[in-house]
Amino acid sequence: MSKNGRPMDSWATNPRVDRYLDDKAMDNIDHALGRHVDPLGATYRDHFATDGALAVEMAASPHWEERGRHGDMRLFGVTQAGREALASHLKEIGDGHRSFIVAFDGHETFMASLSAGKAKYSLWLKVSDCWPDLTFSEFCRRARCRRAA
Repeated sequence: MSKNGRPMDSWATNPRVDRYLDDKAMDNIDHALGRHVDPLGATYRDHFATDGALAVEMAASPHWEERGRHGDMRLFGVTQAGREALASHLKEIGDGHRSFIVAFDGHETFMASLSAGKAKYSLWLKVSDCWPDLTFSEFCRRARCRRAA
């Protein structure tokens, strides 16, 4: 089990996304969780280290719990309230990232994307590094994609 009580590998079903949030407080929570599609799902981390004014701000927030100190650095973990606030914020701003399952040659892979087509393309980019003769059109004929539950 991980520190947050979830199985260590369960975050693999909650893929990571490449995003930056304009709201810096929400972006810090997203960063601390590893920028996964669903902040309420399993994440591979939930910590943030900082000092100075930001540390004072985090210590006063219900979105963070202080877990320790190392020299001048203060270590914080994201609370359930922080996860819920981020999930609400992502919904408010219309974040379109979703989790898809792309099946190819008997293997299923969770991919984060804005659409099923982009999820397929992202997986093709990963497998084509090892399989240079595989064209995207051939990959698309053999791959299937669906929204993850």
